[in-house]
Amino acid sequence: MKELLNCALNYPALLVVPACGFVLSLVILRIKKRYVKDGVLPWRLGSRERVQHASETGSGEMSANNSIDLEIALRKFRELGVEDGDLGYAYWYEVGQLLKRAAGMQARIDALSKELEQCRAKLGKAD
Repeated sequence: MKELLNCALNYPALLVVPACGFVLSLVILRIKKRYVKDGVLPWRLGSRERVQHASETGSGEMSANNSIDLEIALRKFRELGVEDGDLGYAYWYEVGQLLKRAAGMQARIDALSKELEQCRAKLGKAD
């Protein structure tokens, strides 16, 4: 036992390298559980980026009247929060609140865009 302790003290890399490998394997398992199992990979475009890219290219443009059902996303956030415990629940709750606020802001942006178009149309008729 004493020889093993002396060897570990003389060659700390023999302990550090396997410990780093273990931590790295836990991180990889967490990524697999979080992203691959749920169908979302970190290097893929999210749905918001895909919609934005589609609208920039002109295909798949969404009308201002289309809205997504937030209940599905909020339900998924609650599930993730329950899986992650108290801290995870608090985090996913805040993410859900941000999503609700973003939806409200998007509705306001759509209304203001429509109002701006009407003002431009009136100015165009006045000229």
